[in-house]
Amino acid sequence: MFIIGTAGHIDHGKSSIIRRLTGIDPDRLPEEKAREMTIDLGFAWYDTSDGNRIGIVDVPGHERFVRNMIAGAGGIDAVLMVVAADDGWMPQSEEHLQITRLLGIRHGIVVITKIDLAEPGWVDLVEQDIAEKLAGTFLENAPVVRLSSQTGEGFDRLREEIERLGAAIVQREDIGKPRLFMDRSFVVAGMGGVATGTLRGGSLAVGDDVAVYPSKKKGKIRSLQSHNQQVKISYPAQRTAVSLTGIDKDYFGRGSVLSRPDLVEMYPDNLVLAVSVSILPESSIVLENRRRLLMILGTTEIEGEARLYGDSPITPGSEGIIFFKPFDPLMAFIGDRFILRLPTPQITVGGGMVLDLLERIPRRKDRRNYRYLNGRVNLTVESLIATEFENNTFIDARSNFRYCNYSEDAIGRIMNSLKSQSLIDESNGRWYRPGDIDNLMNSTINAVEQYLQRFPHRDGVSIGGLAELLKIRQASLEPIIALLLEKGKLVKKKNVYNLPGREISVSGELKKTAEQVEEKLRNTAFTPPLIKELTGTDASVREALDYLIRAGKAVKISPTLVYHVDSWKSIVSIIRELLKDSETLSVGAIREKM
Repeated sequence: MFIIGTAGHIDHGKSSIIRRLTGIDPDRLPEEKAREMTIDLGFAWYDTSDGNRIGIVDVPGHERFVRNMIAGAGGIDAVLMVVAADDGWMPQSEEHLQITRLLGIRHGIVVITKIDLAEPGWVDLVEQDIAEKLAGTFLENAPVVRLSSQTGEGFDRLREEIERLGAAIVQREDIGKPRLFMDRSFVVAGMGGVATGTLRGGSLAVGDDVAVYPSKKKGKIRSLQSHNQQVKISYPAQRTAVSLTGIDKDYFGRGSVLSRPDLVEMYPDNLVLAVSVSILPESSIVLENRRRLLMILGTTEIEGEARLYGDSPITPGSEGIIFFKPFDPLMAFIGDRFILRLPTPQITVGGGMVLDLLERIPRRKDRRNYRYLNGRVNLTVESLIATEFENNTFIDARSNFRYCNYSEDAIGRIMNSLKSQSLIDESNGRWYRPGDIDNLMNSTINAVEQYLQRFPHRDGVSIGGLAELLKIRQASLEPIIALLLEKGKLVKKKNVYNLPGREISVSGELKKTAEQVEEKLRNTAFTPPLIKELTGTDASVREALDYLIRAGKAVKISPTLVYHVDSWKSIVSIIRELLKDSETLSVGAIREKM
């Protein structure tokens, strides 16, 4: 399946081309027919002589409907850049060119329409002007086809060029992460709710469990259609209509996303997108902090606020990285392309690609921790993995890369290749770079040693205390601790970590205090004071008592009471002796033996 979309100024003949190519009228809405202007997306298709299907997306040319054009262009493999011979290059021609570039489209055909309305010499001038406008763009060397939708001239060559392009473009990979960005939804009698869109990222099959974002309602696929044909499975890049059971029509619509239940349910709430942006040279704004923007990703349109990654605003014709906080839910994957527009007036500012999904907007003093984002601007699966290791010491391939546009198999191949070169290793299902781990393990052991030298009377340090000493997140330290336990370099006792074979000790003033507390417990024998009476408000006495308990010289039998170990052993011995002669035990009997 190969999908090509139209682009170009209003009334330059885009819909007429599709009608002539396919016999299908892409203008489906009554108001479109009445006004002879495409408002929403139109879809058509035709089959080539060798049985391949060409899908065509017709997009609006009027500047008021550019957001619908973006929604359609986001799912295409190549573009038909349409310019009318009698008008030449126009404002929406330029805007559509820039939008297709920002959306990552790299293939296309230039079509000069309405040649029946202009003299050949004029058409030559129009083609020369187009060539100048396209110099340095992805369409610089694209084939140019002159045609007339009235006479049919040029359509045979257009079909040849489309088929040649379709054969040359690599088909979209099934990465096992289907997403259907809905561009239409409606109710069909006897079938219930139906959603349509261009499928990306994976396949959908009749009977599959699915869920809708952002409502997170779950259901099943009742039936599937692709270009008016019932199908059992729909594949990436296919125009797809899905009939759903278990999900009321009120819970989905244009901009919603249909996907696997686990992808929808586990998708983080209130996220922040780290994105690369390219500001159009003709943009009327400089992108500054707290600028409100409209992001169009797939068919989802969300307003949000931008925060700069760098210190300087991003000027027209420049590129940079920003943090975008959507005001409403938005399902985005690493590698997704988007367009940025001003909410009012709605003009295109630029666009870019999603680099990461974050929990919050980073504080300016922490921005240095996000330098890895620079390595994702020209994203590949290799650069994604390399930068993830810069951001995280340990990587769980499934969870860390769940929301990216690469498959688990592709990531696994790279991971296994790196492991075969001894560049990475694995522990407890997590990948790490040995060089990173060696330094962290040594730092962790050193921190434990320093802590226990400072507090020799304690039998270990908690993971929270270690994280504070090392000034790293506890979540980042947990796999380091697990690896040290696995290698036998640390031992765990209850909720603290100690060095193997180490015993607690006490010295100095604390030793004297501990001796005094122990003597007091020994002298009071079976009637020791309550803990709060014993320690009072003196922190050193509390520390000394904790040491005696850890050293086994005192026994804490309740939150309020502690005995000297010898006294407690005597009590236990008395109880055992009494239980030999009787099945019952009384406090009075115990007191008589004391």
